[in-house]
Amino acid sequence: MKLKPLAMVAAATCFVIVGVAITMATGLWQTESNKTPRTLKPKDGETANAQGSGTVYDPADIRGSYTFGEVSTLFGVPLTDIAEAFGLDMDAAAAFQVKALESLAPSDEVELGTASFRLFVAYYLGLPYAPSETVYLPESAAAVLLRGGKLTAERQAYLDGHTFP
Repeated sequence: MKLKPLAMVAAATCFVIVGVAITMATGLWQTESNKTPRTLKPKDGETANAQGSGTVYDPADIRGSYTFGEVSTLFGVPLTDIAEAFGLDMDAAAAFQVKALESLAPSDEVELGTASFRLFVAYYLGLPYAPSETVYLPESAAAVLLRGGKLTAERQAYLDGHTFP
């Protein structure tokens, strides 16, 4: 059986249109991101997040496109503490993107980036987080974490060897 080129184009077009229509009808078609991180399941008897709701977001799912303001809202970390930890003024902190932390690194020897911010949020909230690489934090971020008092001895020992001025 031979198909004419015009018939093949029409069949392909119909296939695409029907595919899009089905995915839209089932809710699988999304053209915008919703910026909602994965959730962690709290252990029995634990309160979830800073707001006391049952939803705890996973710090490992913080993306570079998130702003400090969005992270503050989603995770319940006060924006003042985030701004102080990373040396920003309050006016710039809300709109500052996590991926822009790379520009604040003092040298090429120490990498400051999204993984550093994930570590900060996890330690701040006392949530589990195992970085896939060696992660450093500025001394100002370590000071905010120490002031918060939620650090275990193991986490405090990690910070002692992984901070920079």
